[in-house]
Amino acid sequence: MRNFNWKILNAALWIEVLLTYLLPFQVTDDFQYQAGFPMSFITVYDTKIGVNPFMSMHLNPMGLLFDAIVIHLILLGCIRLYQKWRVK
Repeated sequence: MRNFNWKILNAALWIEVLLTYLLPFQVTDDFQYQAGFPMSFITVYDTKIGVNPFMSMHLNPMGLLFDAIVIHLILLGCIRLYQKWRVK
């Protein structure tokens, strides 16, 4: 078994953060917005002005981990396809 490539995982997490900001939020209720790709991992609740923003957010760490693993596997597949295509 080969060593784990932390650079690819780092890239996967950064891609996840960028996709969260670039892709539109999913509105589940009139006051609840969810973000994340392919699975939402952050929920923001619409609250009154003056409420601490951290009190109106919910972070799902398992969703973030799942998203990072999915993007990591996609990146690994793309890298292997590129290496296979480059050799030919």
